[in-house]
Amino acid sequence: MSLAKHQSAPIKKQHGQAAVFVVLFSAILLTSTFAMFKAGKLTTNKMQLQNAADAAAFSMSTVEARDLNFASYMNRAIVANEVAIGQFVGLASWAHHFKSFADYLDTYDKIALSPATLGTSTPIVTAITGPWRGAGQTAVTALNKLANVATLVFHNINKIYGFAEFGYHTVSVISAVGVLDDVLTENGPPGTKISDFGILSLIAHIATYGVLPNLPGEQFATGYMSQKKVDVADFGAEDSGYARLAALIRDSRDPFTSGKGSKVCIIPDCSSFVEGRGWEMRPPGFPLEIELHPSFKIDILVASVEFGFDFELTFDLALKRKGASELRFKIPASGKVKAGQLANWSSADTTGLFVILNVYFKAWAEACALGLCESVSVGGGFKFGDSKASMYLTIMGEDIEIVPEIPFPTALPFGSGFTEVGKNTPNNLASKDMLLASLGGVVETDHYGEAANNMLAWLSPGPGPIPPAGIALAAQVYETTLGSRVNKSYAGLPYYVDTTGKGPFLGVGAPNLLVGLVQDEDDFNTYYLEDDNVADSSEPGGRLRLNEALADRELAVLSKSELYFARPTDRLAAHFHRGDGMTEVGSAFNPYWQARLVDTTYADRTLGLAIQQKEDFINLSSSFSSIMNKLSSFLP
Repeated sequence: MSLAKHQSAPIKKQHGQAAVFVVLFSAILLTSTFAMFKAGKLTTNKMQLQNAADAAAFSMSTVEARDLNFASYMNRAIVANEVAIGQFVGLASWAHHFKSFADYLDTYDKIALSPATLGTSTPIVTAITGPWRGAGQTAVTALNKLANVATLVFHNINKIYGFAEFGYHTVSVISAVGVLDDVLTENGPPGTKISDFGILSLIAHIATYGVLPNLPGEQFATGYMSQKKVDVADFGAEDSGYARLAALIRDSRDPFTSGKGSKVCIIPDCSSFVEGRGWEMRPPGFPLEIELHPSFKIDILVASVEFGFDFELTFDLALKRKGASELRFKIPASGKVKAGQLANWSSADTTGLFVILNVYFKAWAEACALGLCESVSVGGGFKFGDSKASMYLTIMGEDIEIVPEIPFPTALPFGSGFTEVGKNTPNNLASKDMLLASLGGVVETDHYGEAANNMLAWLSPGPGPIPPAGIALAAQVYETTLGSRVNKSYAGLPYYVDTTGKGPFLGVGAPNLLVGLVQDEDDFNTYYLEDDNVADSSEPGGRLRLNEALADRELAVLSKSELYFARPTDRLAAHFHRGDGMTEVGSAFNPYWQARLVDTTYADRTLGLAIQQKEDFINLSSSFSSIMNKLSSFLP
């Protein structure tokens, strides 16, 4: 009995031994749990911070893409309205040209027909020209007023479009910065803010995007102001903003405004000879072309002599209607000018009987003996047409000018008209300049649909250049007003925004956007209770304190976005394709701007570490060198 009691009694010395292990491992477990929590929180905050940076970069670039797309639509509208102004100015010029037929016919009757017919032609001509002149004057009055009103309306609409572009461009930059702040507030962890490096890159981006001028680097987009004075030498450069805009407007003209697309009418088949603004009408059998190439050869034993001559003649007689509207710049020789205000619309129209005569003659001889040949040739000719004449000799295949190409009237005019807009200042085109154009002066002869080539049409009496000797009497041919200034309020091209086609300075700035975000370590160590939003920053102390530290006491991330141009080319978007198959270059005239995230470069990350996280690359380099030296010491 006593033995049983002794065996069932607990051994008091074994009581509480497990508690020692529980106490020891509880501290370790608690520390490990908190370390795992901190590691998870570090990962979560890093992901939140990176997502916020990505969202901010993409959102800002999206705002800027909308800005350029808006500018593209406005610029397209400006181009369309400018072409419309050219159309109405062209209609007014056409009306003056239509009315002038009666004036020409009366003049020809006065100086030629009436003297030849002893006055019998005058009543017939008057019966034709009277009603024609009345209808012409009605057309001139109506279309001049229409052109005046249309120019006023379209020009002021374009001003509104230009101001809208500038306003939207400025507001977009402000809005993009506001979007950045909103995205960080909504998506970033508590305490998220832009880093020092992020602020520097943001300033560089805004400066190169086209808002802050005169900073280092090239601007990706810029605004052109018609009131701003520029040096003539700068304006004359190919990259001048207003020169590019004027060239685009000129290339966008319709057939009536550009004068292109004419067809030839051969009498009597004139079923469809008008297309666009110009046309040509020829008698049957024209142009006449005659070629003669007779030759004779004489053989004498082992030698032979061959001689001959070549004769070529081209004679063309055609009634040609020429005309077009032009947006021209009349640029002074030097000084400061308001670039946009140098532009003005003008239009010219002529109809004339054009004569082209080209004659070429060459005599030649060739002697051959024992397989060796020698030849001589002499010839010459003259060209008469396109308001030019020249004469030349041809000796041994080389042309020698006897009479250099000189301006010469080669068309008898039957109608002419000229209109323009803008103020009557020396910087604007005057109708008398059309004569200078035909004489090799200020207007390119291929402009105005080559209307300047009808030289006699522009030899009106009154102020202006004196006609050259030999054609002074031609001034009597046309005694009526050439045209008129249909609008005096037109002040050139409006404000507009466009891309420059230049990249960012040192790879930093528009069209790229680099966003740098940080979260301070104090904010990282602060915990927010979701229910009552009460902050609690308590952490284990004493020996249980975790002494981890973030680089520069901050959690930092980088994100990069890009503003890019891409016109859809996939088969599901065929309606976006260009008809000519060409690839477009991005500009603020095509609304295909988009935004995307891109990888950061080594340079971006290096700058981020140096500026954003204050990484000491000198010490890192020294440490790396020491490690490599230590490792090399173990090598044999």
